[in-house]
Amino acid sequence: MGESSKYGGLTFGENNGNITIENNGTLNQGIACQSDDMINALRQLHEEIQHLSDEQRDIAEANFELLQTYINKGDKEKAKKPLEKLSSLLGVISSIVSIASALGLGIPLK
Repeated sequence: MGESSKYGGLTFGENNGNITIENNGTLNQGIACQSDDMINALRQLHEEIQHLSDEQRDIAEANFELLQTYINKGDKEKAKKPLEKLSSLLGVISSIVSIASALGLGIPLK
């Protein structure tokens, strides 16, 4: 079992890749790093996007970039919107389910 310590509202220790910050009673959580599962799911999603028609692919690529940006920033709430759009273009595919699950979002996303 690992140890954890709390300093100024930050918790350090075994947090399984998640960051929790408390500030004046506000709790914020984010993703500290991407797991191999998340990286593989993003790779699979990008491959699926390549099979779309040109017009749909352009829309999907823009939303995929937004999704990656929000995941890298650890902003789960903002990541939900491009993930919803990708789901509407591609359907509920395994990579979207995996990403949603890693972000703590349920399916359907809406």
